[in-house]
Amino acid sequence: MKLIETLRIRATSRVRREKARLGLGQRPARLDIRLDGFDAPLAGDMPGLTLEAWQERVVELLQWAGPMPVRITAHAGHALLPDLVRFCHRLEMPVTVRTGPDGLSGPRAEELLDRGMQICELVATTLEGPGEEAVRALVHARNSRGVPLTVHVHIPITEASAAGARANFEAARGLGADGVVLCPPWQGLSLSATAGAAVAAALAEGWPLQKTSAGAREVLGSMRAGGPGAPRKGGKCELGGLRLALLPDGKAVVCPFKPGMASGPLADSAGDLGAHRDAIRRCDRVCGHPELV
Repeated sequence: MKLIETLRIRATSRVRREKARLGLGQRPARLDIRLDGFDAPLAGDMPGLTLEAWQERVVELLQWAGPMPVRITAHAGHALLPDLVRFCHRLEMPVTVRTGPDGLSGPRAEELLDRGMQICELVATTLEGPGEEAVRALVHARNSRGVPLTVHVHIPITEASAAGARANFEAARGLGADGVVLCPPWQGLSLSATAGAAVAAALAEGWPLQKTSAGAREVLGSMRAGGPGAPRKGGKCELGGLRLALLPDGKAVVCPFKPGMASGPLADSAGDLGAHRDAIRRCDRVCGHPELV
């Protein structure tokens, strides 16, 4: 079964690449909703929307592009997070919550799980202190509710965090997490030889916890070679336009890292989104951002 699933994923990826090469239209594969700038400097201090406004944006997008998986990035204590998770879940869109350990208590984890959260991406540089407590809260909520929940620990790689990256795999295994993902940083940087060796050792950690994507591995490799920004080894960007993002002010973009052609309100944005998507797909630079994982 695992081999069949692997072949299916490869075939689907090949179809996507061929459609992109031929310029054929394609529905976005995922919606990223940013309630705040918890780990997204791009959002900055943009004003947030009300729950009703967020619901309207999601419904507009659903009518335009159809249902798709949703990832909501927010501080765990954000007031609108549980209700927005519930809203997307009721629209039959699988919900992932990307958050940090701060505010992710046992009751909050249970509330998000009850509202429909299926995957939690916990962003933490270490699984000590708050990071450990947050994973324990998620695993306990999963066990107490008796419902499926995938818990992934996302570790942003910096010069400081690289040394402990491999140790986090052992910690995650002991806490009951389902996977560990090594994430490139938002801002380009170069790693020292020592830090690069530590990242290589962490990437060598294999199944079942190693969930770092091929794209993230490429970016991490380019960091050791002098930082993101070098030409992409695999050619053009294959993710351009496959991720539709809603920023905290309600603007929609097809590349959450390069919003220079932000589309404006969804109600009249289909043409702009298409043009923006095509321009981004032609990009041939390595893009070091966590949403690529």
